[in-house]
Amino acid sequence: MSVDVTAAPAAGPRTPPAHVWLFTAALLLSAFSGRADLLGLPVSLDRPVLALALLLLVMDRRAWRPRRARFRVVHVSMVALVLLATSSLVWRIGGGGADADSVFALADRLVVPFVLFAVAPVVFADRAARDLLLRGLTCLGAYLAVTSVLELVAPAWVVPSYVVDPSLGIHVGRARGPFLSSEANGLVLVTCGAAACLLAGRRGGWRPLALVVAVLTPVALLLTLTRSVWLGALVGVVVASLQHPVLRRLLPVAAVAGLLVGGVILAAVPSLGAVAQERLTTTRSLDDRRNVNDAALRILEAHPLTGVGWGAFVRESHEWVRQADDYPVTNVRIEVHNVPLGRSAELGLPGGVLWVAVVLLGPFAAVALPVRRRPPGDADDDLPGWRLVLTAAAAAWGVAALVSPLTHPLPTLLVFVLAGVVLRDRLLGRPEPTAEEGPPPRQPPGGELISRSRRR
Repeated sequence: MSVDVTAAPAAGPRTPPAHVWLFTAALLLSAFSGRADLLGLPVSLDRPVLALALLLLVMDRRAWRPRRARFRVVHVSMVALVLLATSSLVWRIGGGGADADSVFALADRLVVPFVLFAVAPVVFADRAARDLLLRGLTCLGAYLAVTSVLELVAPAWVVPSYVVDPSLGIHVGRARGPFLSSEANGLVLVTCGAAACLLAGRRGGWRPLALVVAVLTPVALLLTLTRSVWLGALVGVVVASLQHPVLRRLLPVAAVAGLLVGGVILAAVPSLGAVAQERLTTTRSLDDRRNVNDAALRILEAHPLTGVGWGAFVRESHEWVRQADDYPVTNVRIEVHNVPLGRSAELGLPGGVLWVAVVLLGPFAAVALPVRRRPPGDADDDLPGWRLVLTAAAAAWGVAALVSPLTHPLPTLLVFVLAGVVLRDRLLGRPEPTAEEGPPPRQPPGGELISRSRRR
């Protein structure tokens, strides 16, 4: 499959509808999700903006007229998983064991990503809408990359200032961005960096910014000092490059260049090299993960059908952790550091199976299934490029899902939105004829067979 990443944008509407702008804005504002109190706001802005975007989308008949949405097996799996998690949460609320964090976790980790996956093929159905999303991701990547560098070289310049407050969040001393989590920062940087690379391959006024973001992103990823991010980014780059013949040929050159750049940075900043080596050799975080993952397996063995309830693992984990013979117990009140195992521990095997089905039929199906090749200049000739962006994002996200709980919503939201964009033709029906085209001509009885015989 060849992808013309340098093709100029096809002709189309210059200004996307309001709901497209709002959906894009909600995604970008999700970088600050959960930090409303630190920003002096009563509520995180991404939530009301997303609600308004959904309302305008429902009211916009033109958005739904060209193609009708199809209800697929992946949607059935999503609905079943949400219903299962909701019933588990309601059961916990009835027993007085649930809290507000469990409700927000249900929305951020299941409901909102699944809703965005369902509406993304409609919201970003045309080239203008996708171009807006591409530029928005590039701008977000520029902000995150610059902030990641400033966190370590000029903390006083970081905006907002809570990012560098050592009393807040985790991963102090690493590039953690507005998420206050170096892993979430790194995963979003992978997605934004891939989007910037796609935009850099086009002609136009956005190309210089895209090139800068493409160059700064690897530096920012290095500064996260997080092994899951490094491994995920590496897997994402390799898998995405293998999908494209040109990128496949450039992969060895990119690998050598990356090693050289990383070596130069570590040599120029000896303290950074020492911290990076410490992160590579530390074992405490690995011990914590093994402890809580083993506890999740014990829960699954004891409650294979129901688990301990949605959002209940952190509260119940101390009862299931056991002292191992060869590594210590240092922290037990943390989430399971493996997402499918965590879903199974809280919702039982049905919840774990449904989550795996959603991922396989959604994001990873979008990566594995080929995108129909279109001639240059076609309105949808950018979809193969979007598949490359999704591949890099989904590979990094998948690696992180196996070694962490993925608590921040934005990395998951981006993966499911991109999956909906790439699977558009499979999630939507065929375009309905316009008024100018009129309905397709009716064939007389047997007419189709006659026309086929004539073609033969």
